[in-house]
Amino acid sequence: MTCPFFRTSPGTSPETAPDAAAIVRRARRLRFRVRPEAVAALSGAYLGSRPGAGLVFAELKAYEPGDDVRHLDWNVTARQGRPYVRRFIEERLLTIWLVIDVSASQRFGPEPGRSKADRAAQAAALLAAAAIQGGDRAGLVLVSDRIEAELPPGGGPRHLARLLRMLVASATSSRRTDLLVAVPHLRRAGRRGLVVLFSDFLETGPTAAWRSVASRHDLIAFRLVDPREEDLPKAGLVAMVDAETGREGLIDAGSGRVRRTYAQAAAERRAAFRTWCAAVGAAAHELRTSEDPIGPLLRVFQGRAARRTRAGSRPR
Repeated sequence: MTCPFFRTSPGTSPETAPDAAAIVRRARRLRFRVRPEAVAALSGAYLGSRPGAGLVFAELKAYEPGDDVRHLDWNVTARQGRPYVRRFIEERLLTIWLVIDVSASQRFGPEPGRSKADRAAQAAALLAAAAIQGGDRAGLVLVSDRIEAELPPGGGPRHLARLLRMLVASATSSRRTDLLVAVPHLRRAGRRGLVVLFSDFLETGPTAAWRSVASRHDLIAFRLVDPREEDLPKAGLVAMVDAETGREGLIDAGSGRVRRTYAQAAAERRAAFRTWCAAVGAAAHELRTSEDPIGPLLRVFQGRAARRTRAGSRPR
């Protein structure tokens, strides 16, 4: 469902390349968000929750009571005349792909540093820092209805610095949204990894392509929400501009009927997002512009870590 006051933004103008001073200011703000204590707290939750990249063969050993019989090596057992099992270790290196919607609707927010785009960049920076600190690799894809920028996965302080710079310095060439353009890049990823998708999901789109991503990778979707997109202030006549199409409209925010319609539309968007996530096999979460991302990220990854711990402790 759509209506004229979705994707609203007060006078949003086309994105232009930021000058050097603006880049420095944005980078400083972003680096402040990636403070060591926040990264340290998130790193523990992230490492405990992330899926293993796979099992790597370590050695052959004589069978002992308690070994997993599914790992019996029948050829060696037959040659040696007694049972041998293969021992595997979990491959710890993982790639995390951060996919960020940078279309015009993402620039909606109450003030600099708290737009949907800002919160997505802050959350991505924290996750990248936590992953790289834990020895993993992080890659970045910025999408509108095209690939605006991409940074292949890497690790180490220099790579993290490049990733943070890309988050603040990349200008967008399109206002529109089409998250499907990111799918071919994720399909080319060589091994199973973690894909974290940040968007406002004003339109969810087809599910089949993203379902193929979720079948190969662990997929988490974060929906960016500004409170004013859910609750229309009682403010009389309000001029609205669709940030992606430029379409303008005038609504009566003093009307109870209009505000109820607005709230109902917001509830439908939330439901559509959760339905989409269930259909593609993604974990559905929200980030609100009114809240520092570190809190929601910790809750999400600590919850995932707890579930993995419980699953690992179940008898087989």
